[in-house]
Amino acid sequence: MRELLERYFPEREVYVRSNGSVRYLTLSSQTQLLATAAVVGLVAWAMTFTVSATVSSSQIAYQDRAMVEVKDAYEQRFSRLQDRYERLQAELDDSERRFDQVMRQVSSNHGQIENKAGVELALQGRLEASRRRLREVTAQRDQTLTRLEELRLRSLEMERKLTEAQRAADQRRASLDDFVATLDETVGERDEARVKVRSLAGQVTDMTKQIEEIRRHQSQVMAQLGEATEASIGELERILKRAGVDVDGLVKEIERTYSGEGGPFLPISYRVPDAARGFPTNEKSVADALDRLQRINSLRIALERLPLAKPLRAPYRFTSGFGPRRHPVTKRWAAHHGVDLAAPKGTPIYAPVDGVITYVGVQRGYGKVVKIRHALGYETVYAHMSKFHVDKGVTVSRGSMIGEVGSTGRSTGNHLHYEVRRYRKPLNPVRYFKAGEDVF
Repeated sequence: MRELLERYFPEREVYVRSNGSVRYLTLSSQTQLLATAAVVGLVAWAMTFTVSATVSSSQIAYQDRAMVEVKDAYEQRFSRLQDRYERLQAELDDSERRFDQVMRQVSSNHGQIENKAGVELALQGRLEASRRRLREVTAQRDQTLTRLEELRLRSLEMERKLTEAQRAADQRRASLDDFVATLDETVGERDEARVKVRSLAGQVTDMTKQIEEIRRHQSQVMAQLGEATEASIGELERILKRAGVDVDGLVKEIERTYSGEGGPFLPISYRVPDAARGFPTNEKSVADALDRLQRINSLRIALERLPLAKPLRAPYRFTSGFGPRRHPVTKRWAAHHGVDLAAPKGTPIYAPVDGVITYVGVQRGYGKVVKIRHALGYETVYAHMSKFHVDKGVTVSRGSMIGEVGSTGRSTGNHLHYEVRRYRKPLNPVRYFKAGEDVF
């Protein structure tokens, strides 16, 4: 080994001149061997690094191609979801149009009922006037008969006096001619009165038939209206019960809230005229129909005032439900008064129903928060937002953009914490989402 070292790495001396003095450095065989080994190792390391970098670049290029393929697949799936969303939106628009047509038909039937009721009252008034006229004609006939009887008595008296006063025959004959003319006139009036009585009796019969026909038609309309209103009431109540709402209590609250009235007092009377007593009336059916229409109106107000729409329109993932859960940060069991909807940062957040912004700011644990007060005691809360698009005190309508999804406060990622409250009591938003699917 020593001979090999001395042959290939003989000892060398390196002279160094500096500042007029000369020094030399001795490089032994071992030193040269170590330097050579270091150079060879460095070259080997460089070659290895170059090969490794080339292989890594190939792998990165392969991963990039895979990511491009995944992105293309994701965009195709998103396009399909977008098409499905547009079809669902079209079906929603069609359902709203059909619902509006049904309500317009109900309103039209209501107007027909009111018109029929007014026609019936007018016909009853005409019938009463005809009966009064009949009584007047009958009284005139009785007076005519009484007068005729008086004239007959006068005729007998005149005949008796004629036999006694033959000497004044010429004068009495003239008086008798006047009497006969008066008698003929009275008989003509009597015959004319009898014709009028028969004509009025025929008119009364015709009016009675018309009233009966109107009442039969009204009964049919009331039956159809009853079926339509019962079906509408049942469907609206089913939707509200799906949201867990006390329907009767909510209707009473709406009637108390929307009870403003005014204007002059113009009472509507359904009293039957004296001349028409004994005829059947539909007063109860009309009142029942008006009550059902009023309930439909109250239920529609409830659907328009409840937070049934979802706050996110873009695709999201449901990550946490309502009720007890293990907290994602503290890992301890705690009450969860809302639902968590995961979505990318910046996803728009919309108001589910009309309301007033009561709070815009930051709360401990909730991060950036917006609160909206709605009608009928409802309130919605939006937490962990990244941006605000509203200010406190502003009135918003359904579909107004109020902010964007974020991850502020105590949060593990971008999502929206959404709460629904009524008179400060937390409610399950999922039940309102499901009810909203039937409405929208």
